[in-house]
Amino acid sequence: MYQALSHFLFTDKEELFQNVLTQVAEQFSRAFKINELKTEVTNRLAMLEKRVELEGMKVVEIEKCRNDIKKLRVEMASRNNSTFLEDTKKLTPRRDVPSYPKMLSCLEHMYHDLGLVKDFNINPITLKRWLLCIHDNYRNNPFHNFRHCFCVTQMMYSMICLCSLQEKFTQVDILILMTAAVCHDLDHPGFNNTYQINARTELAVRYNDISPLENHHCAVAFQIFSQPDCNIFSNFDPEAFKQIRQGTITLILATDMARHGEILDSFKQKVDNFDYTDEEHVTCLKMVLIKCCDISNEVRPMEVAEPWVDCLLEEYFMQV
Repeated sequence: MYQALSHFLFTDKEELFQNVLTQVAEQFSRAFKINELKTEVTNRLAMLEKRVELEGMKVVEIEKCRNDIKKLRVEMASRNNSTFLEDTKKLTPRRDVPSYPKMLSCLEHMYHDLGLVKDFNINPITLKRWLLCIHDNYRNNPFHNFRHCFCVTQMMYSMICLCSLQEKFTQVDILILMTAAVCHDLDHPGFNNTYQINARTELAVRYNDISPLENHHCAVAFQIFSQPDCNIFSNFDPEAFKQIRQGTITLILATDMARHGEILDSFKQKVDNFDYTDEEHVTCLKMVLIKCCDISNEVRPMEVAEPWVDCLLEEYFMQV
């Protein structure tokens, strides 16, 4: 009898204690919002898992592209010569681009060497300030950065010199070619036109989906020229400046790859009977020249070109 009563009292106390614990847990849950916290943690974990999955997909895609490039290189080597692969194994990937101060000095030298500073009475100090301002208005993207600007301009300078273009073009044309190359990707955000249009970005809305990036590069370029300390065209009369402005805009807009077919077809129609006295023919050739310079990494030595491919892929997959 005593044992049965003791068991009953113990069980009753245990249930009472359990009820108290339950009530305390409920109070803590209300006070500290434990359930909401659990839900938030679960959601964040799910987002992180999704992000890891997407990042993994990006890595897979990049690796696939790299493998495709390697296969193509092997195929090219087998068609050309057997020593190609042995030589490339010895190469150390590099961009082959000097440091920023040297790049600025080299660009400055190009303008002097082509006679542009002398012929157009450009203030050398203004030229320095302009190039510094150009440098500051390129973003730190993996691909579309100031190094890319330098490479494109250096290729334009090389083509002018090696092809003796100064014998065919006017000095105004040479000035337009060089200046368009320097300015062609100013303030590039790292996201291409397709992304801008699909995402309905501010740039796409502003330029009505028509070459939004290229229009933006032009706008930034002439915002810089509007600053007296950076205006290398300050000694030009209004009519001459209008010609340079229009020529520069035409070339920068030509770098939109959406217009590639249109520009190439137009050039093919003119090339067999090309006339350097025809302004339309000359403009078309200048458009082709800046397009060639813009994608010229692929004709550089493999150890220079290959790291740029990685940079382009990195920037491209940032959009995914």
